[in-house]
Amino acid sequence: MLNISAANLFFIVVNLLVLYIAMKRFLFQPIQKIIAARQEEADRQFEEAAAKQAEADEMKAQYTGSIADIEEEKKQTLQQARKDADKEYQKIVDGARKEANQIKADAAAEAEVQKKQIIKKAEKEIADMVINAATKVVGAQSSIEMNASLYNEFLDKAGEES
Repeated sequence: MLNISAANLFFIVVNLLVLYIAMKRFLFQPIQKIIAARQEEADRQFEEAAAKQAEADEMKAQYTGSIADIEEEKKQTLQQARKDADKEYQKIVDGARKEANQIKADAAAEAEVQKKQIIKKAEKEIADMVINAATKVVGAQSSIEMNASLYNEFLDKAGEES
């Protein structure tokens, strides 16, 4: 049976206190130290992960910005290349036009020179024919002055008609 006495009760309380102190000292404190160390390690890992995430986000933003800058530079380079190509095209076309105009002008000048030569040749042939005809009409009595006057008269009439 159970015997409850003050001394028994006192020793039970003392035993419980000693047991509580011993468990607190040798069981709970090491466990709390382990739990605190694990909590610190977990907090540190979370902080590292957050720092790495922030760094990764920053790098992503830099790369995105770099890509955008590269795209913009590419657009500008292409636009500049198109402008340069258009300028070169215009330069070539203008050069070709100038050359074509020069060729046309040269051809027109050459045609004019040939036309004048043909007209002079025709005038000379006509003048020779007129002189021959006048010589036949006048006979042997013709002189150089008469030939020149007939020639000039013929040219004046031919000039008035054309």
